[in-house]
Amino acid sequence: MKKWLWIMLSFGVIFLVFMMNYFLDKNEKQPNMIRNVSLTTSTSPNKQNIVEVKKMYKQTTDYFDYEQKQKADSLRMYYGQPGSTLNQYKELQGIQPSMIHDVNVHWKSEQHVIINIMKTNHQHKNKVYKRFNYNLSEM
Repeated sequence: MKKWLWIMLSFGVIFLVFMMNYFLDKNEKQPNMIRNVSLTTSTSPNKQNIVEVKKMYKQTTDYFDYEQKQKADSLRMYYGQPGSTLNQYKELQGIQPSMIHDVNVHWKSEQHVIINIMKTNHQHKNKVYKRFNYNLSEM
């Protein structure tokens, strides 16, 4: 009888540890962004504005083997003036960042930028997967 009590108590403690780790991860407000990769940088025609599209990675923990892993989390368009630190950004929503490898940037004017997220089809040709239009003066 005592053997079953210790076994049940051990399983209860292990379950409690896993549940605490699960809820602690869910309570994080901002994912732990550890790395980013610049996909492209473009300057407006008269060099008044600049945009840089970056793939952001976060660190995750696999609680079954306790390994730290990096996962592509989001795509961001950083913008500002050339020569300045690009702190302002817009999250590019509705895409899976792990599937994206190519981005094209076109300028309609000094303030209006078009970002094309490209995907390769079966014939190895790039096709526009998603298009984002932004007016930097309104952001």
